[in-house]
Amino acid sequence: MIRIGLSLLVLLALAACGSDRETPASVAEAPTRTPVPTYTPTPLPPPEPTADLSETLAKEAAAPLPMIELPAGAPEAVEIAAAAAEIASEDAMMETAGAVTNNDPVLTVAQDAVNVRAGPGTDYAVTGLVLRGATFPITGRNEAGDWWQVCCIDGRIGWLYGPLVTTANTAAIAVATDIPAAPIAADPAPVAEQPAAQTPAATSAEPAPVEEAPAVAEVSPPQDNGGTLGNFDPNAQYQIVHYRVLGFDDNNGGIFSKGGQQLIFLTVLDQNGAPVDGATIKDAVGDKLNVVTGSKGPGKAEIKMDWDPYKLYVASDPSGPVTSQISNQMNNPHPHLPDVIGMLGPLDNEYSVCPTPEVRCSPPFFSVHFSYEITFQRMK
Repeated sequence: MIRIGLSLLVLLALAACGSDRETPASVAEAPTRTPVPTYTPTPLPPPEPTADLSETLAKEAAAPLPMIELPAGAPEAVEIAAAAAEIASEDAMMETAGAVTNNDPVLTVAQDAVNVRAGPGTDYAVTGLVLRGATFPITGRNEAGDWWQVCCIDGRIGWLYGPLVTTANTAAIAVATDIPAAPIAADPAPVAEQPAAQTPAATSAEPAPVEEAPAVAEVSPPQDNGGTLGNFDPNAQYQIVHYRVLGFDDNNGGIFSKGGQQLIFLTVLDQNGAPVDGATIKDAVGDKLNVVTGSKGPGKAEIKMDWDPYKLYVASDPSGPVTSQISNQMNNPHPHLPDVIGMLGPLDNEYSVCPTPEVRCSPPFFSVHFSYEITFQRMK
């Protein structure tokens, strides 16, 4: 019995031990399924904002190009330097063209020579002279709109008379605020009246002759000592506003053909630009000429040139004697040379006259026909 009991105890103990060892095995052998790894994409960072395509291109264009150093005397270096200089020159020309073609108000001188004055009127002093084709920015006008203020001529503001120039973009030009006071034209009167007040009996009849004497005296122009240059008195009542030589291919067929003319085409205008009939034109070289306008159209006359020279001026108009500028000498054999240089045939024409100051430019000139246009206008 005891043995049987012991055996039972041993069996129970072994059974218990066996049971404990098999538990891990059963757990390890359980049909558990290992999950298969899945692919999860890594999120990309959000795209950075990009600049506008035009801005990007502008930045790339502005970025300096890499410098390539070449020997100073290398042909490549010389070519690169020449190309850079050409580009810079073209850029400068484009900038200049932009400045000329903008919408700024601009004035261009339309006559051969125009006086510049200190104010808007012929009573103001002459401060300079500008030539045909010169351009200036417009800075103002007078109230009547017939004088233009420009800047700058010799570093100073000047005034030019409207009918002698052309203008552009002037719609917004205002009346200038810095117009100088006009010269006092009545200053001479008190000087003439003081003696009359002191000695009335002796001078009561003098004012009329004194006032008329200057006009009569100024009808005869000053002597010009036989030269060919005219007298361009800026204070004269009549001034030359147009003067042109009609020369090669511009004189009824040319200066050497039989149809070539040798005429002076005269025009006289009043202050408003209207033609003046009955104006008397004289010659400063002699007393032989006495031409009256109106015979060839309103305000016009013609003079046929022969051997005698002509230096013309307006001696009188329907209002009476006047003062006048005197033209350069007009003549086929003995003209004022600066007027005809380059006007009477090109250099490659063996019969041309004065193509340059050095070539065939010694008067008298024979067998040559050319004409003149000249316009006098009353300024005051």
